[in-house]
Amino acid sequence: MSKQIDTRVVEDVSSAFELLQDARRRGVLYTVKRNGETSVEEVAHRIAAWESADDQRATEPKAVETSLVHSHLPKLDAAGVIDYDSKRGSVELAADATGLEPFLQCTREREPTLFHAARTSNLDRVKEVTQ
Repeated sequence: MSKQIDTRVVEDVSSAFELLQDARRRGVLYTVKRNGETSVEEVAHRIAAWESADDQRATEPKAVETSLVHSHLPKLDAAGVIDYDSKRGSVELAADATGLEPFLQCTREREPTLFHAARTSNLDRVKEVTQ
C-alpha cells in the first residue's frame, strides 16, 4: 500500500521536490520538525553551523537569517508547510505538513549532517559527528 501525498499541502511531486531542492529550506523543516516552534535566529544558527561544518568555511548566521526571512520562510509558508510569524520571529511546522514527510524522510537519510545540525547548534559537535 503506497502513501498518498496530501494534495492540500503539496499539489504534486514536482512541488515537493521544488520545496526541498534548497538545503536551507530542508534545514528549516528538519529543525522545526525536531524542535517544534523555534526562533528564526536559532534556525539560522543551526543552518550556519551545518554549512560551516560541511564547507569548512565559516557561514555567518546573520547572512543565513537574511536569506531565510527574505526567501525561504515565505516560500515554505506560502506552500502551507510551516507557520512563519514574522512579527514574533518564529517558525513552526504547519499542521498540514504531513504530505512532505515521505520526501523529507528520504532527504534526511541522505544528509545526516544537516539533520544533526537541526538537532544541535553546537558547531564543534556537528563536526565531531560528521567526521
